[in-house]
Amino acid sequence: MQNEVIQWLLRGDASIQYLTHALLLKSTSNELDRLQRRIEIEGFGHRLLSCQADSGHWGLWYYQPKWTCTHYTLYELKHLGIRKTIANCTNMVQRAFDECMIESGGVNFAKSNMPSDIAIDGMFLDYAAYFCPEDRRIEQIVSHLLSQRKPGGGYSWDDNATVGDAHTTICVLEGFLSYVDSGTSYKIDQVRTAISESIWFIKDMRLFFDDDKRYVKLTYPHRYRYDILRFLECATRSKIPTDPHIDRAIDWLRNKCKGGYWELEYTHPGAVHFDYETLHEPSRFITLKALYILEHR
Repeated sequence: MQNEVIQWLLRGDASIQYLTHALLLKSTSNELDRLQRRIEIEGFGHRLLSCQADSGHWGLWYYQPKWTCTHYTLYELKHLGIRKTIANCTNMVQRAFDECMIESGGVNFAKSNMPSDIAIDGMFLDYAAYFCPEDRRIEQIVSHLLSQRKPGGGYSWDDNATVGDAHTTICVLEGFLSYVDSGTSYKIDQVRTAISESIWFIKDMRLFFDDDKRYVKLTYPHRYRYDILRFLECATRSKIPTDPHIDRAIDWLRNKCKGGYWELEYTHPGAVHFDYETLHEPSRFITLKALYILEHR
């Protein structure tokens, strides 16, 4: 059955083919390079790039509107696996540094004078560390995020909060994981500690299983929102050992499987460039993520 599912994945979008070879088949670097270069010239990646305006932005600006703005489009392109050096993306990340970085070390994507949003900072680090790993301004974001850790290891958009929240914590966790993957050494031990503490915080909150029914829906793209699948992917990337909390989540994921496939159960409302997949139908993105997670458990 799994071979049949793999073949189904390989009949999908160029991005799915590349990610399947990268995450499941462990193909050669030459094969991965060939597949990755296709993402920008066909399928979802090409379509997203084609939505870029003459201004360089997607949507109206960095964060207007959801989900077709520059911020979320760069985030999607990164997670499709598009090449790290593609100028459409690297140029806009550098512009974001130039135009939106504030004294705290975060980025303010609002068109008004206000503090940065920590969840947005985490997401920005996620794709900035991917597209522009050598930009030294990333160090400022890392220092800023490390300084925002709440007691217990979580993060919050609310500067006055005494405990972290699910959405902000998962965004920062994902950003730190991307930063580690970039191979940069600045404050790397502190970042690794922050990753462990963020995961511990989420586990200490029982993975937020019972906090919001949307958390237990299979969703893609995740946007800024927390869900169990997104947490499991982060936990797998961080190579944390299993425990009762992880076991519960793995059982939940297995029970979602229908004949070897996982369905798209929910999408977050908002404007989109186009739909990747059909609601309540088998999802290649989610099936790929599920197989990747289960392979490492």
